[in-house]
Amino acid sequence: MPSKAKLIALLVSAGLVTGAVLWYGHTRFNAGLQVGRVELAAYKLQVAEQRAKDADAAQTRYQAKVDALAAASAQLDQVQQYLDSARAQLTRRISHAAQPPQPLAGQPAPGLLSVDGLQFYNAAFGLHAGSGTAGTDQPDQEGAAAGAADSGVSREDLLAHSRDLGLWCRAVAAQRDELINLLPKGGQP
Repeated sequence: MPSKAKLIALLVSAGLVTGAVLWYGHTRFNAGLQVGRVELAAYKLQVAEQRAKDADAAQTRYQAKVDALAAASAQLDQVQQYLDSARAQLTRRISHAAQPPQPLAGQPAPGLLSVDGLQFYNAAFGLHAGSGTAGTDQPDQEGAAAGAADSGVSREDLLAHSRDLGLWCRAVAAQRDELINLLPKGGQP
């Protein structure tokens, strides 16, 4: 049997080894914990920086879309102002353009539109500006007789034009619908 001194020495040695192992393990644990905390802080910083970059990029894309929409809105406002002005000018010309045409020599009855009426009709569709006095869009006095002359436009001509215009309007509407269908759904860019 081992002596009491050897047993004490063995227990003290075991205690010292255990203490050293515990101290080493605790030191390594604290070092690992510190490294983990540093890495976690670096990761959190990286995530925050990436979120800030993503937010900036999203804000830039959003602002670009807002700017594009504002420019489109301004352009549409200008077009609407132009159309309102054209409507007012045309409205002032309606009563004159609606006068019945004078029959052509040798014709039993006048056609549907006078030359002024035909010019009005074309101006309403933007086909030409008209041939009135500058700034008034009203026929000048010398051209009044010429403006009242029969334009030669028949019912068939008007029906053919309404056919073509109707088909054009339907084609534009179909193109608009297709463009709308191409837009992203659900607010996705």
